[in-house]
Amino acid sequence: MQAYLDELSELLGSSANSSPRLSPLDSSSALILVHDDDDNHSPFNFDTDDEEDDHASHFDLRRASNPPLSPTHVLLYLMAPYLKLGAMYIPHTETPLKYGLPSLFVFAGLSAFARQLLYMLSRYTRAAELEDVILEICARGRGKEQRRSMLRSVVRAGTGGLRVLLSTVYLRESVHIVFPLLPNSPSFALRLFLTVIFALAAVPLSFAQSLASKRVVYATWFSIVTYIAWLGCIVYAYIHRIPLANAGWLRTGVFWQGIVTIAFAFTSSSTLSLYSSLRGSQQPITTAKPPKIRSFKFLSVLSVAVALILILPLVIFSANPHVPATFSAPRPPALTGIPILNAATLLLGIPALAVGIPPLPIPDRIRHATTIPISKILLSILITAVALVPPEVHTVLSDILLVSALLGTYFLPALLHVIAHFFRRPRAIVVPQVNGPPADGPRPTDELLLRKERALQRRQFRRRIVWDIGVWILLLGGGAGFVAAVGRVAGKW
Repeated sequence: MQAYLDELSELLGSSANSSPRLSPLDSSSALILVHDDDDNHSPFNFDTDDEEDDHASHFDLRRASNPPLSPTHVLLYLMAPYLKLGAMYIPHTETPLKYGLPSLFVFAGLSAFARQLLYMLSRYTRAAELEDVILEICARGRGKEQRRSMLRSVVRAGTGGLRVLLSTVYLRESVHIVFPLLPNSPSFALRLFLTVIFALAAVPLSFAQSLASKRVVYATWFSIVTYIAWLGCIVYAYIHRIPLANAGWLRTGVFWQGIVTIAFAFTSSSTLSLYSSLRGSQQPITTAKPPKIRSFKFLSVLSVAVALILILPLVIFSANPHVPATFSAPRPPALTGIPILNAATLLLGIPALAVGIPPLPIPDRIRHATTIPISKILLSILITAVALVPPEVHTVLSDILLVSALLGTYFLPALLHVIAHFFRRPRAIVVPQVNGPPADGPRPTDELLLRKERALQRRQFRRRIVWDIGVWILLLGGGAGFVAAVGRVAGKW
């Protein structure tokens, strides 16, 4: 073996002495060792866990919007969006169990599937944020600076608008859900007063710089605790056959039906920043395989599983609701606690949403002239003002929110996957990225490298077939559902 290595060293040395100018694809400068029987470390591997590629140096963590987060905090932010408005609205949809139960498992699986798609696209494009992934897929290359700038603005406006709208609905519903507890009939003055009070309670928590802030972490943890307490009150009321009043919920749009509400319960905003934050916490970077708890895929599946367990009783209760028109007996404590815990859960969910809203385009001259967070203050005023719109406008906004959340969670990752792998040239695995042909012409080693590249690309394509099938089913099924929803709206509006 040693003799073979000595001979190989002499051959490489003589080749270097005889060729002072190396080709970009020269074997001594570009060819790398790739094992045929073990390519789990390829960035195109769709079968392995993310921890095998988490320590690769090609992933740029500097673009991550959040600082490093521990696995516990990442699990918290992955799970919290599921236990909010959609889950709390399920008991009032009266969905038959034969439709609700299969829908619960289907959309829980689709949510985990869509998250995994975004995670794999992040590894594929070497991008840490959703907007960077979209730019790398849709506007990659030179000469597209203007398109990239416009697309970046559209993506930021879309993600920011969705978070603002969701925060607005959280604030509005938290106000109206407590109206049944008030002695007098609600008026606009009372609604304005409660909206401002609730907004002032959530605004200080929303001024944090990132998800790593302790006040945001504590608020999100408390939202999980209040949800579990709310669920306990619902279970108690259902077991003792205590009727649940539904007067606090506003009239929503035509899309808020049983199955669609379950689908909305498993929606969430982009989680790529959490992936990069989890990787940033893995210091020092080593080649050793990290524990399973630091796997983003494991944390994502675990968050979906826990949310499914905490939502399952609500689907069962929805099939057999106890919602009378009036309730004249003394109110049981459970009925008093339900709206309070409901409102608290929604309010405590606003800070994590507000932190992720992109800042408004404030001129640099104004932004650097003061330490006051002008952008966050303006966004808080906007959220409060939109929460006071008339019910007719809120009905439209609630439908826009539902459709946007569904498209962003299920449809967008599938669409990006199709564009990246069906309408764009695949990224090279072993062949270096070069701007032009080698200066001194092709060499025999170049052909060997290209053959290896083609073999690896075919292998990765075979591994991706299952994911491709799932993506097309998601796109076609989602498209059919969207057409049916449009037809439903056209028949009622």
